[in-house]
Amino acid sequence: MTTPNRADSKRTSRRRASRHAGLNRFLLQALVRLYPPTALAVGAPATDCLRILLDSARPTMTKLHLRDLFADGRRYYIQRAAQGFRLTSDNSPLWARRRQRTRVTAYIVGTFSHLQTDTHVTLIRLHAHMYRLYFLRSLLLPTFFGALIAYLPWTLLTKAVIVGLVYSLSILVHRLNAAIQVNEMIYFVQKVFADLPPVVMRELPARNPDVVYGNDDFAAEWARFYREQSDEDRA
Repeated sequence: MTTPNRADSKRTSRRRASRHAGLNRFLLQALVRLYPPTALAVGAPATDCLRILLDSARPTMTKLHLRDLFADGRRYYIQRAAQGFRLTSDNSPLWARRRQRTRVTAYIVGTFSHLQTDTHVTLIRLHAHMYRLYFLRSLLLPTFFGALIAYLPWTLLTKAVIVGLVYSLSILVHRLNAAIQVNEMIYFVQKVFADLPPVVMRELPARNPDVVYGNDDFAAEWARFYREQSDEDRA
């Protein structure tokens, strides 16, 4: 049988490890995540949603109301996935040469799911990601300048501040470029499905056994759960 002191020590170690893991995940998401997860409820089956996206990815005369999506030569590339699609985008800036397009820096993964109460309503979840290779490119130039600054006859604090500023500026510029692409792709998906009939979600009933009402009920359930976990740790 585990003694109380040893059990408390194990719980403290687990909490500390959980806090460190949570902090590492938060820092990684802060560097990589470009846009909060987005969900859309569309009044059409998943097959129709994918077809609508594919048909709207290129400008056509039949969909002139979507012409603002293709400003500056912007194009959208949709790939089918197991449970949804993968979306990337690029454009042709004014200063670029002929047929030269911007680098694809980010992508969006869209997943389809159906509501249990209505199979004709599709829930589309959008998650934005930055390409890891593109993120690593943001570290190349600062590393080069950092190697040069290291040999300059300045104080260590001055060199550390300058190198830190160079890294921060490079990462910020690359993140901003990727975030702009993500914002355009999110707007594309929202604009394409704006013409479909709106989805009216059913409200929860007044009383539901799966929902805890009131602070007192929640506090009692939480205390019971904590006691059960404590008894398992002491066993």
